[in-house]
Amino acid sequence: MYTEKEKILTLQTFNELELIVAREKLCRIHKSFMVAVDKVEFIERGQVMIRERLLPVSETYRNVFYALLGFKDGKTAS
Repeated sequence: MYTEKEKILTLQTFNELELIVAREKLCRIHKSFMVAVDKVEFIERGQVMIRERLLPVSETYRNVFYALLGFKDGKTAS
């Protein structure tokens, strides 16, 4: 896990983290990525920008992530 100050190594799986952390704060966007929702700078072409790094949003997690941000279908705001 990367924070603003450090890198943290954990033995917890993403599934375990999803059960612990509030979904509106931390959301899975890909099999390899979870993001802090309030740190998303922008979304473009199925990717999110966080701290100058583009991360992919996979089809598996796209609908839940976009709904959390207030988008109905991944394209238009509700």
